[in-house]
Amino acid sequence: MAEVVSPIDARVLARVAPASPDEVHAAVRAARAAQPAWARRTGSERGRILHAVADLIEAAVEELAETETRNTGKILSDTRREARRAAGSFRYYAGWAEQVRGETIPVGAEYHTYTAPEPHGVVAGVIPWNVPFFFAAKKIAPALAFGNACLLKPAEETPLTALRLAGLLTQAGVPEELVAVLPGGRETGAALVSHPDVDLIVFTGHHDTGKAIARAAAEHLTPVALELGGKSPQVVFGDADLDRAVDAVVLGVFASCGQMCIAGSRLVVHESVYDEVLDRIAERVRGLRVGDPFDQDTDLGPQITSAQRDKTAQFIAETRSAGRLVAQAALPDDERLRDGFYVPPTVFDRLDAQARLLREEVFGPVLAVSSFRDDAEALRLADDTDFGLAAGVWTADIARAHRFAGQVRAGTVWINTYRVLSDLVPFGGVGLSGYGRENGTEAARLYLRPKSVWTSLAAGTPQGYGLGGAGAAG
Repeated sequence: MAEVVSPIDARVLARVAPASPDEVHAAVRAARAAQPAWARRTGSERGRILHAVADLIEAAVEELAETETRNTGKILSDTRREARRAAGSFRYYAGWAEQVRGETIPVGAEYHTYTAPEPHGVVAGVIPWNVPFFFAAKKIAPALAFGNACLLKPAEETPLTALRLAGLLTQAGVPEELVAVLPGGRETGAALVSHPDVDLIVFTGHHDTGKAIARAAAEHLTPVALELGGKSPQVVFGDADLDRAVDAVVLGVFASCGQMCIAGSRLVVHESVYDEVLDRIAERVRGLRVGDPFDQDTDLGPQITSAQRDKTAQFIAETRSAGRLVAQAALPDDERLRDGFYVPPTVFDRLDAQARLLREEVFGPVLAVSSFRDDAEALRLADDTDFGLAAGVWTADIARAHRFAGQVRAGTVWINTYRVLSDLVPFGGVGLSGYGRENGTEAARLYLRPKSVWTSLAAGTPQGYGLGGAGAAG
């Protein structure tokens, strides 16, 4: 049994048995047997059941949010919002379920040709520990809407709300064998992503794990979508609305204790407003309240795992010895929290371009600030990374903003805003941030595959065919 620990105070919340490779195999076999009947249901029938799942989530928002906060240490307002987003995801894909259709392609009078979208079959969803309930919904809802079975492996540190979601799915009428939540660690995940009867893998997590999954999937030529990490820049030009920009920068890197793949962890500021922006951010960071995520006055809670806390602390210590620490928030002074996994929000500036803090994803509340002189240097600094998940640009010059958005190497670009997401909008990255896209119309392309069907309308041998070297037949 694996212990599930609360990062708030290091107390054990539950003990969960990991799924063994034999249990993974049994789940794949059961899902494969159940999937054809689910795919034969009309989109309206599947949509009705997904709406019922959303109803159940909405009725349980407080319960789900409290469990998620205990398991992740995220502030309660965040976990409430994420539970509602999960319900919204099921509603969105419920609507999609009855919109799936192929197209008729006019290739000539001799043929009736059309495409028929088909589900892959058994989808494996593998998710990280930073947004466990919403990511569980984000993987399961589209898989089911488009007629697939789904096997979900949550992070072993944060399985509780995913397991609760499995119960809600069954309660709403999803066939029990069609979806399985398979808690566990590396052995469980390896058994799932290397299974020959898994037809599609959709992964969110660290790029090293993504590479391992891609290698395992290649053995069976299983298609894969990988949404990996980021080292995202926010670029602030001299003409930007600094009030809005500073607010967004602070939220964009310190919310969720920095544990976001889209965290705007590199701030690039025009030299004309550099000192002002740095001073304002430093003041904001010193005033951030780190502590109990159930306290409504808390700005950010702990890191979700002790290993992540130690990793972030190491980054801070290493960078502090080599660069300039600008500001740091205080850690909680509360005996109840002494064993929790807390780290201080921290700001550094003017680091060497090769500093590890600028090159590697920290996944913690640490911001690195640098300056630029002109548009070309801003773009060069923004693109000076192996990642390419997201970027933000702040300017009153809309032409400049769209030039930057068109040139920067990132899957998502926000102009005069940051960290805004929707099920309607495709999401994914380039480079070390992965490949493939989820959400919106891209979800249909990901979770369905088109079959092309040709019917001859002409009498005799179809035009263009012959035997023995003969020419086209009439």
